Amino acid sequence: MKNSKVKTLSHMISMLIVIQILLFCIERFIFIFVRRTNFSDHIASMIGMIVLTILFIIFARKKKVSLSVFPGHFGKFYIIGTSAAVILFVATPSNYLDGFQAIILLFYSSVVTPIFEELIFRGYIWNKLNTIFDKEWITYVVSTVLFGLWHLGYIEAVAFRTETGLAAAMLWKVITGLCFGVVLGAVRLKTKNSYSAMLLHGVMNIFGR
Repeated sequence: MKNSKVKTLSHMISMLIVIQILLFCIERFIFIFVRRTNFSDHIASMIGMIVLTILFIIFARKKKVSLSVFPGHFGKFYIIGTSAAVILFVATPSNYLDGFQAIILLFYSSVVTPIFEELIFRGYIWNKLNTIFDKEWITYVVSTVLFGLWHLGYIEAVAFRTETGLAAAMLWKVITGLCFGVVLGAVRLKTKNSYSAMLLHGVMNIFGR
């Protein structure tokens, strides 16, 4: 049983590394044709995440691993939560103060990124961990740690956007990831679906981007 746990965890860590490498390669390919700026760097990352989200859904289906996206019953709680998230997204002041680029960046950080990361962590990884751990709270803890470490994969983008203090910036990136993971994992644990985590992740990114 112990060997099974180690093997599953090793496979998941390898998968996360491969995803980050693929994201890096897609971005580098885009920069062959587009000059890299702060804005184009975000756009390249967004395109990469969209492509990888599609591929990841196909991958999960082939592996027959549920992503647990939607709740069994889409009741008032989810309707109200979805409506509130949409209202916050539309009403964000930067949509109107900073123009088109701000809207695109908001879409990237509050829609694309949450869907991409939540399908991976509170969807695929969560359900895979549930097959090797008897207690779901262990799944919660392990997925949260993995989510924090996942943010180390963004080091190249952080290095491009940060002129000094890369080590400190990466430390805060991981700490932020851990804090997000604690909250989002708690929501996943309570609701038993990744949709609720996507909604909250998007709202948190509206205020924390």
